[in-house]
Formats: sequence, C-alpha cells, structure tokens
Amino acid sequence: MKRILTAIVLIALVFVAVRLAPLPIFWIMLSVLALLAVFEVRAILSAMNRPAWPMLSSAGTLAVMAAFLPPKPWLAPVLIGFFGVLTVRTVLSRKSASESVTRLVSTLFLATYLGLTLGHVGGLLTSQAGEARERGEDLLILALVAVYVGDSCAYYGGRAFGRHKMAPAISPSKTWEGAFFGILGSILGAVSGSLIFMHVLPLLHAVLLGVLLGGAGIFGDLLESLLKRAADVKDSGALLPGHGGVFDRIDSLLLAAPLLYWYHRLLL
Repeated sequence: MKRILTAIVLIALVFVAVRLAPLPIFWIMLSVLALLAVFEVRAILSAMNRPAWPMLSSAGTLAVMAAFLPPKPWLAPVLIGFFGVLTVRTVLSRKSASESVTRLVSTLFLATYLGLTLGHVGGLLTSQAGEARERGEDLLILALVAVYVGDSCAYYGGRAFGRHKMAPAISPSKTWEGAFFGILGSILGAVSGSLIFMHVLPLLHAVLLGVLLGGAGIFGDLLESLLKRAADVKDSGALLPGHGGVFDRIDSLLLAAPLLYWYHRLLL
C-alpha cells in the first residue's frame, strides 16, 4: 500500500511540474530533485571509500544542469569552468594526495553523470519546436511514460517468467525475460503516447523510441545496481516509502532522457 500511495503522489507532482508549473518552478523542482540525488549518490560513493567534495558536487551538478537553460546551451564553458574550480580545490587541499585525487574523480563523476542527464531532462521540456513538431512537455512525458511503463512490465514480467539471469554479478534479480517484457512495455508506452497526446510523431518512430528508451532505462537501472552492489547497499535512500530513494526512482530516466533529446534534435 505504501508503494502505491507514494507512486500516486509522485505522479501528481510530476504532472504539476511538467504540465502546470511555470518554467522557473519546474527548474526549481528539478534542482531540488538533483540535490537529493547528489546527496544519495555521494553517500553511496562514500560507502565505497570514494568520497566527493560535498559543496562542489552539488554546485557542479546544478551548474551543468543550468547549461541546458534556454535560450542557448552553454555546456562547454560551464564544464571547463567547473573543472578549473575543481582542480584548484583539489590541488590546494590539505588531504593526502590519494584522497584528493579520489575526491576529484568522484566529484567530477557526480556533476557530469547527474548534471548532464538531469540537464537533458530539463532540455527536453524547454525544447524549441516549430508548429509541425512536438512540444517540449510532450517529449518529456513520452520519456516518462515509456520508461516507467517499461519498468513496471520488466518487474512483473521478470517475477512471473524470469529464468535466465541478465547480469547476476550486478543484479541477481534481473532476467532477460524481464528485459523483454520491459522493452514491450516501453513500446506500448511510446505508441500510446503517440496516439493520445503527441502531435505528429509517426508510428514507426514511436516503436523505435520504445525500444531505445526501454533499453536505456534497463542500462540506467543496471548502472545504479552496479554502484549499490559495489557499496553493498540495498537502496540509495529511504525518502520515498516503498520505493527507496530518489536515485532509485530516476535511475532509468537518466540515460533515456539524453537519448530522446538527441533523437528529437537529429531525427525529428
């Protein structure tokens, strides 16, 4: 019951953020989400004896995300500036050389992994499109529907039919059968989206996006499982009753959002 109630609250918040909230409010909500994820991933890295610089990992993540704000992305100068500040902080540190380098690498990983991926989430919403193309909010909802319908189908399909382990060293519960049902679910979500709320997305593109977004969601989930396995933790946090932490909920979206962003820009 807790899992269902939490899911209902999350769906309502996402709907408000994407469909109803003004753009500044959306970015504020996305930034809060990012800071919570940074806190959880930083804790995972610390459990692996790979601590990051706390302030720089948060500020760097937000800075990289902000590079996707309209009217023009400023990703390259933001990354160069952040790496410069990070380098100075590391070189002037009083910690041992080994720990300083560890913190450098972990901080860079956090800011680029979470900053770049969540930046693309915001970039999807603010995508500038002409009359004949999809609106940004439609693209973001398509990503959410495809990923999370696929997630649910993979979970229940794997429990019912799972026999062959997909990555037993990383996540023993993941199976190829579950992945198959997950891809089918993502195709269903993408096709449903193209028929219900999209404008001109061709059916062939919807099916292909279902396959790609479903696969990206699976690998995003496996990447998080790899980090948690290395840190020997079950969940990234306990903020969301029945769902674990924020990172547990967004792991599948983190790789899917950039994929849809560039698919839209290059092919649609």
